Amino acid sequence: MEHVLYQSGLHELPALPKVVKFDGVLVVLSLRTILGQAAQELVEFHDADLLYQKDLDPDAVISRAQDVLDGLLQHFTDAMQGGTPVFLLSFIEPPATSSGLFTPRQRGGIYQLVHALNNHLAARLSQNPSSYYLEINDLLRAEGDRGIYDGYDFCFAHAGLLSGRDEHPLPGRILQRLDQMLSVLDAEQPVKLIITDLDNTLWKGVLAEEEEIVPGDHTEGWPIGYAEALIECKRRGIVLAICSKNEEALTRANFDKVWYGRIRWEDFAVTRVNWQPKSQNVREILQAVNVLPEHTVFIDDNPLEIAEVTRAFPQMRTLTGDPHTWRAELLYGVPYQVPRLSAESQQRTEAIQAKVQRDSHLASGDREGYLRELGLAVEILTLDLQSPQFARALELLNKTNQFNTTGQRWTMAEIGAFVAEGGQLYALRARDRMTEHGLVGLALLQGNRLRQLVLSCRVFGLGLEDTLLQHLCRLGDQGQTLRADWVDTGRNATARQFLEQHFLPQEDVWQLRGAPGWPEHIAVLR
Repeated sequence: MEHVLYQSGLHELPALPKVVKFDGVLVVLSLRTILGQAAQELVEFHDADLLYQKDLDPDAVISRAQDVLDGLLQHFTDAMQGGTPVFLLSFIEPPATSSGLFTPRQRGGIYQLVHALNNHLAARLSQNPSSYYLEINDLLRAEGDRGIYDGYDFCFAHAGLLSGRDEHPLPGRILQRLDQMLSVLDAEQPVKLIITDLDNTLWKGVLAEEEEIVPGDHTEGWPIGYAEALIECKRRGIVLAICSKNEEALTRANFDKVWYGRIRWEDFAVTRVNWQPKSQNVREILQAVNVLPEHTVFIDDNPLEIAEVTRAFPQMRTLTGDPHTWRAELLYGVPYQVPRLSAESQQRTEAIQAKVQRDSHLASGDREGYLRELGLAVEILTLDLQSPQFARALELLNKTNQFNTTGQRWTMAEIGAFVAEGGQLYALRARDRMTEHGLVGLALLQGNRLRQLVLSCRVFGLGLEDTLLQHLCRLGDQGQTLRADWVDTGRNATARQFLEQHFLPQEDVWQLRGAPGWPEHIAVLR
């Protein structure tokens, strides 16, 4: 760990270390400096501490302070464009009642000003693939800010921590959160699928035994909090599924009676409601979604069902016991976090539902005819670290297991070095008449070496991997010289089958036999 102190004004560039490799950089900007430089223009005096109390248009103060913040962020552009992730700590927001008990959050108050700056900071950082916003205010709330925040004793604009409080847990909590965020970026065992029971899990009681269903009796309290957490996980791109021992028709009717749209049956990509052993239903769900057990969480109130499923899938994580604890785990647990919300992640449930429907058609009819009618079209993009699609590409690279030719996980530093050394990123985006698949394939090419090829499990069997390889073969004379790296991870047999179709195995790499043809059922997006 290295600590670098600088003035954090527009006149001074940060002296960031260039040689030592760090896991991450944590930047703490001075609110007092930002407000002081805003005051320099607005009142021609470096009046940082009381700027918000001047007779000025509050919107003008916010706008100028945001401009100064943008200038400071520009100082870190080089660091943010490199491989090391950069985290900026939010500004401490003063108590909302700082302007009075009867006028909290008033227009022009210091709370509104700092809150607006935090919103602006978060929005700006979201536009850069290697920079992240680290929130401090909820940590302050959780630990109690009276013993550490200096705004109660000094001016609000200072927005700092009291000295001599080494025993206070807040600094440690900040570093702990930083470590958690780095773990998310490293994609350490992320959860991709949540399978939930219904009775005494998504609601209180056994609905089939009720003569009359009164919704509030079954959902008030922890169930609605649990449902809210499930919907948030869905928003993050985690797929939801139901596994319940019940009669399906009655259960679905009761589901709507209990929840009346607050959480919908359609929010679950796959449902298995029958009297089969739950391990069998879980197996079918895994196959339908194409997710490995180690990336799945099974939630059930019954410890016997938990034991039966974990016996079949020892790698699978589970939640049971006190249902009041489930919500916090789903909302705040590291495996359930995502660095960025992509369009693909927010459409994942619909994409899985389309896949299930597509698989059913492919298994029961004319495969070639169905593929022609599917209206599949692709676009192949060349990405750099600043491309809008880069965050999704890195997510795909680090979360894909089955169609992944090496299984390598990449940090921002590593992918930055790969690009700096001449590596190219080629991404494949696809859609059909049923759904917008989004970015579902990625190739890492360095010279004539295919370092890694990944494809989302949602689009297996459509020929998209052939289109991406065919595109790579068109680049220069790659059709004659292309070689591919291969590492057996024990989970990527699907990728090996693809390589065996088009490459000859050699000692350390595989040599291309010949360029595949472009599948006739796939069009090019214009």
